[in-house]
Amino acid sequence: MEKSGSRSAPRATPLIIERPDLQSWQQRFVSRTLTLVFWVGWVYLWLPAITLVGWLAGLERFHFHMIVLEGYQGFLGLLVLYAVVIFSMGFALVLWAKYNHWRFRGVERRRMRPTVSAEALGTMIGVQAADIERWRDARIAVVHHDAHGQVVMVDVEQARSRTHPAPTRELAAADC
Repeated sequence: MEKSGSRSAPRATPLIIERPDLQSWQQRFVSRTLTLVFWVGWVYLWLPAITLVGWLAGLERFHFHMIVLEGYQGFLGLLVLYAVVIFSMGFALVLWAKYNHWRFRGVERRRMRPTVSAEALGTMIGVQAADIERWRDARIAVVHHDAHGQVVMVDVEQARSRTHPAPTRELAAADC
């Protein structure tokens, strides 16, 4: 006998924890703020251990040069320069993309490449066009190459039927 409030009863809507996109912006804001607060608290609790590791690694020299001797000012100037360069590169990229968008608007230049005929492919690799067609119709085809990239052999497994019960092995070029 099943209880009236059992867990196997279907829910009308999924839980928010399973579908965070169902949260309102206020709920997302509170959730992210609380997460940030607790991460800061977690790091604060580890601060004595982090300080000990830094002291053992010789970071007091870093503190002396960057804080006491105000070396951070040069670093901040360098950060500003990096930000200007990154912004300029991003702006140039967006400007170039918009120019191409304007220049080629309404023109579709991308086209499918033409399908290579069995005759052309057979001529290129030195086999009969009928072999190429059989390989194209195969369910599985494993192509073996020599050290120079030439096709040596093709293992073909046809689609399972009464006429082709087992895989076959064909030689692509007997004179290789």
